[in-house]
Amino acid sequence: MNTAEGVTVHPNDSQWAFAEASTLHDASRFAEAEIVLRDAITRDPSNVRLRNARGVTFAAMNRYLDAVCCYREALAYDGSITGIWTNLGNALARLNHLNSAIYCHRRAIALSQGRDPLLYHNLGTSFAEAGEHSEAVISFSNALKLNEAYHSARWDRGLSYLHLGNYAQGWPDYEIRKVTGQLPARKLPGSEWDGKPYGGKRLILICEQGFGDMLWVARYLAQVKALGGELVIECRPELISLIAHLGVADRIIPRGSSLPQTDLHCYICSLPGFFTKDVASIPNRTYLAAPFDRRDRFKALIPATAGLLKVGIVWSGSVTFGNNRRRAQPLLSFFQACALPGVQLYSLQKGEPSAELHSLPQGWPIIDLSPHLNDFADTAAAIEQLDLVVMTDSAVAHLAGALGKPVWVLLGRNAHWLWLTHRTDSPWYPSMRLFRPRAGGDWDHVFDKVSAELMSLARL
Repeated sequence: MNTAEGVTVHPNDSQWAFAEASTLHDASRFAEAEIVLRDAITRDPSNVRLRNARGVTFAAMNRYLDAVCCYREALAYDGSITGIWTNLGNALARLNHLNSAIYCHRRAIALSQGRDPLLYHNLGTSFAEAGEHSEAVISFSNALKLNEAYHSARWDRGLSYLHLGNYAQGWPDYEIRKVTGQLPARKLPGSEWDGKPYGGKRLILICEQGFGDMLWVARYLAQVKALGGELVIECRPELISLIAHLGVADRIIPRGSSLPQTDLHCYICSLPGFFTKDVASIPNRTYLAAPFDRRDRFKALIPATAGLLKVGIVWSGSVTFGNNRRRAQPLLSFFQACALPGVQLYSLQKGEPSAELHSLPQGWPIIDLSPHLNDFADTAAAIEQLDLVVMTDSAVAHLAGALGKPVWVLLGRNAHWLWLTHRTDSPWYPSMRLFRPRAGGDWDHVFDKVSAELMSLARL
């Protein structure tokens, strides 16, 4: 249990209650632990350690407002305890009270005389959540000065560098993912590739992270092939046809299959670090195209109609992605903004969220293409027949951008680092426009802006 240190322990009943609650907490029996602590506090109300522990238990149940109340009550009895201040800051951050969280973390650092790297990491995390990435970099760097092996601080600093477009310093920190457990433990063939020519050797590129990552780094595959001998690519099955159509891989291995013996290996998301040192050096050309055998089918499914704007929509990424709730939006919001005269909507949505199509009110129809989309090559062929794609952030945004198709991406406050900060365009994809909120949770503004722009495009 992460509780504040240096708190006076009350004897007997309070000691027993704290120990019992800790045992229950360690067994993930949080509700029972909270009852034990609550009862103990009624008998020993000034016990700061118990109040802090109760806050930690509430936080473990995602009851952050209750946690905040416990920490504030504890600080009312003793405001000099570092751990309670940082616990309060963490809980406030989860409630999106980021300015207050930053104050609390700074208070904790002052009380500790700047000697605890965890406290700087917590401060940096709140700065990053607030979009203050320059300040976040300073905080993460302070944590690393105190503990050079603080890998999570290095990872978070790398993300903030990348948000700022500081790729020269961001990519080296980004490589720490290889030792933090973010990538599955695997025995990879050969030695790690260093980005240098590999003539006469076999290199395998290892799949990692999501579909969008492979679509994003596919821009580098021709450059990798030009540096050497045989190129093998591990790839998710849904992407194989599309990546094969690039014509640069000597062999493509479906993810989950046994890997062949190779001289060298490289994780795919390490490729930008070899080729892109700053924003100006991003290769931002169109680099993907649908396989020829897929195009005719979608020409029939999405016919050209004079005066009608054909718009594809996607409202959710993969539901298994932890942060999808922060980027996905209800289909109804897209319907309200985009179901306009002169616009024919096509759903490119796959997976569970496509069920929302059955709950729409009567109005302009949305044509569901999902039964025809068996892989990303099919989706590419569909997008090529559209005039525009409007969507929240997910892999299809990378696909549309790589195809050179106009794509409008609707972003939440703390968007992915690829989209940088404050920009309405993307140096990674020239055909992309970014629609950002004025503040956190301001999705109405985003959809209103999209609707007005779409009305103008449809010449209403």
